[in-house]
Amino acid sequence: MFNKKEEAQQSFSMQVINNIGSATTIEGNIKTEGDIRIDGKIIGNIYSKGRLVTGPGSSITGDIVCTNGNIDGSVKGNIQVTETLKVSKTANIDGNITSKKLIVDEGAVIQAKITMSSAQNLTVNKQLNTPQQQSINPSR
Repeated sequence: MFNKKEEAQQSFSMQVINNIGSATTIEGNIKTEGDIRIDGKIIGNIYSKGRLVTGPGSSITGDIVCTNGNIDGSVKGNIQVTETLKVSKTANIDGNITSKKLIVDEGAVIQAKITMSSAQNLTVNKQLNTPQQQSINPSR
């Protein structure tokens, strides 16, 4: 049905890894079909159908929706993960977390309501609030 060239292109596109370096600041939403690693600063929402990895010096102000996540940096916003979220000892999260599985290293700072369920109905097409629309909860 497909020739070998088309099959090679399809398998390559599923292996795409996006990198945002430590000296980079992006203001706006990011949507990707592949994996993404962030070492810089993002002001906006992130939608990934793959794995999201944030470095220890990274900063995200906005909501995150992804399949799997590894958080090592700072996130100020809600996180929705359909499979597994790993939070390292250098992470600082201020927002709600929804995930099927959650792994938290000792030393991580989390100020969040955490919801875990084996039946997640999350999608990267779900509309999230922009960082300007997020309400500030003074009780946190």
